[in-house]
Amino acid sequence: MSTRSATNKRTQSHEVTGVARKSAASAKPARQAASSVRVVPASSKARRKELEKGENLEGLSKEEKRARKAKQRAKEDRIYTVSNILLKQDEDYTKRRRIWWIVLAIGMVLVVAIWASLYFAPAGMVSSPVQMVGIVLSYVIILGDFIYDFARIRPLRNMYRAQAEGMSENKLNALIERAAAEEDQKDSKKK
Repeated sequence: MSTRSATNKRTQSHEVTGVARKSAASAKPARQAASSVRVVPASSKARRKELEKGENLEGLSKEEKRARKAKQRAKEDRIYTVSNILLKQDEDYTKRRRIWWIVLAIGMVLVVAIWASLYFAPAGMVSSPVQMVGIVLSYVIILGDFIYDFARIRPLRNMYRAQAEGMSENKLNALIERAAAEEDQKDSKKK
């Protein structure tokens, strides 16, 4: 596309120089595309999300969309449930999760203790540098705990999630039923 000539009267009447008109390629459509036209998302993230879903919901009625989304949510819930069942059976995960909760509790207790000492202790009892070091230390402990979760626990969660996603519907349902039966047995033993 070419720019207007500098000697053109329309260009000379405006104070802004060197500005060209927008191209037709950047224009947005004035109305929706026809039903026979397939609209593809512009961003790669939207395309990836649509491919993960496995189906395009365009052109369906509201009830059909709701039904398909509900079916998809139910499948995701079953996958999430099975991955949690598999995680509970893994001793390494439960040990790491227990460590995570203990360290988090220690950090939170330190935060509460230091803030209480800032609020309730007389000015001369506990020095300010000690309190500031305590606050920084407690926050570092909590931050380190979340890094531990990200580095050591999250890979296990992702592994079991991927394992559950690869299972068939029958296997997912069988694992859920077996876990429910085991839970019922535990409940009946307690009573």
